[in-house]
Amino acid sequence: MNGPVLRDIHLPPAHWWPPAPGWWLLAAVLLLAAIGVAWWLRRIAHRNPVRAALREIDALEAVHARDGNTACLAEAASQLMRRVALRVAPDMAAQAGAAWDAFVLSHAPDETTRQALDTLAGERFRAQPTLDAPALLLALRAWCRDALRRPATSSRAVGAALRVRRFAPPVVPKRVVSRAQPSKGRVAP
Repeated sequence: MNGPVLRDIHLPPAHWWPPAPGWWLLAAVLLLAAIGVAWWLRRIAHRNPVRAALREIDALEAVHARDGNTACLAEAASQLMRRVALRVAPDMAAQAGAAWDAFVLSHAPDETTRQALDTLAGERFRAQPTLDAPALLLALRAWCRDALRRPATSSRAVGAALRVRRFAPPVVPKRVVSRAQPSKGRVAP
């Protein structure tokens, strides 16, 4: 053999870090996909209670259209509102009287809804309640949407405010001592 002796090509050892740009791109795409799936699942989980409540209101409407029994409609509407309250603010679901009324009215989006739900509260225990069924069902839909979409802390705050007002001792203002008056034993400068 004539000429210089050639050695084989020497390659550096392959390391796994830092990865090639394609791997960085794949990691970014996978991270964005995971965030998107988590957001989508959370959105579906938050919308399911609203859908279930609206389906139940549709069923109430169908039963009322078939039977025309306003007493059953009033009872079923009240039970649905208690179940929604149990999901939104468990401590408020067992309340009655002013606390329950304050919770219901805090989730009523407008005045017509408030009036229809006030009518429900008054007519529920009568033998033959006189309710405007379409207005009640419309108000119930609006109330359920608002209650299930609003954060739970707002309804708990309503209950806490009512409990504080009911059980807190009256606030007596403290006597304010003016700086202009010298106190005992001190000489004013």
